[in-house]
Amino acid sequence: MPSKDKQIKSKTKNAKRKWLIHITLESRALRIPEVWIRDAAKMVLAEVDHEIAISEVNELHILVINDARMHEINFQFRDKDKTTDVLSFPQYTPKEIRGVRATQDAQGPYLGDLVISSETTKRQAKRFKVTVKKELCRLITHGILHLVGYDHEKVPAKEAQAMRRRERAIMEIIGT
Repeated sequence: MPSKDKQIKSKTKNAKRKWLIHITLESRALRIPEVWIRDAAKMVLAEVDHEIAISEVNELHILVINDARMHEINFQFRDKDKTTDVLSFPQYTPKEIRGVRATQDAQGPYLGDLVISSETTKRQAKRFKVTVKKELCRLITHGILHLVGYDHEKVPAKEAQAMRRRERAIMEIIGT
C-alpha cells in the first residue's frame, strides 16, 4: 500500500464504468482519509467490473462505524449478537448482478452498501500483523466480492475457496 501521503493509483485497466463511491465516516478511529478509502474501493471495483452485467450499476456506499453500532446492525439484519468486521448489503441478487436472471424491476445504480467496523479493523490489523490500511483494503475487497455474488458462508467448500482465492488475487493485483 502507498505511504500515508500518497493516494492509491489504479494498477488496472479493467474498469468499464466510472464509479461513484459515497463514504460516511460515523467513526474516524481509522484516521484514513476518505479519498484513500474511495480510491481503494475504485481499484477493487475495477477488478470485478466485468462480473457486473447490469450496465447502470455504478454506485457504492461505504459506512465506517464503531463496534457498538456494528453489533446493533449485525443483530438487526443477521440475528447475530456480536460485532463483525464488514457487512455487505447487495442491491441485486448474485444471479441478477451477473446477468443470469433478469431483474424484476429496475433497482437503480447502487451495487449496494458496505458497513465496516473501525475498531474491529484495527484489532484485526494488529492480530494479522498488517497495517490498518491493508486490513481496511482487505475488508473493502471482501465486502465488494459479496456484493457481486461471492459467498463463503453456507455454501459448498469449493465456492468458499473460490471467494478466498479471488480476494487474495485482487489484493495482490492492487498491491497490498
